[in-house]
Amino acid sequence: MGAMGAVGLCALVLMLLGVPGRPDGPPSLCDRRVMERFILEARDAERGLASCGPPCDLPEAVAVPDPGVNFNDWQRMDAGARAREVGGGQAVLVAAILRARELLPDPRLRPTLDRAYSAARSLARLLRGVPTPDPPRADPPPRLRVRTLARLLGVHSSFLRGKVRLFLADACRR
Repeated sequence: MGAMGAVGLCALVLMLLGVPGRPDGPPSLCDRRVMERFILEARDAERGLASCGPPCDLPEAVAVPDPGVNFNDWQRMDAGARAREVGGGQAVLVAAILRARELLPDPRLRPTLDRAYSAARSLARLLRGVPTPDPPRADPPPRLRVRTLARLLGVHSSFLRGKVRLFLADACRR
């Protein structure tokens, strides 16, 4: 058997047996480690720009979701309303980070903004895969307006640690 045949056979055996560490599909947000990674990245970005000062001031206010959670209201919400709140909030965060990238051309901020944008988009995509009942039509999630990149990233981190984590805890039990 030639070298190419051996490589092909090895690939076939690995495919049939399965290769540990290689997921069959996209990561599941019900795996606690996946969400913890998103939270860690958001916190790192937030901490990295906490004392950024004037270079991180946005020339215009940017809309972000309200990360605050009233637990009594949250418990009264049905699963569809929670899904809408979290999915809509994550979409607002993606748009806010994209807008901040446009407004802050400083090349020193670009890597942080690129990572935050990529993570926010990835999480939004994963959240769409969480099985929930069809969200009812309602008002958009409550929003705040922020004027600094540090505050935007702080809201992002708080939103993940609060509403997204609560939503997933419930959705993953079902």
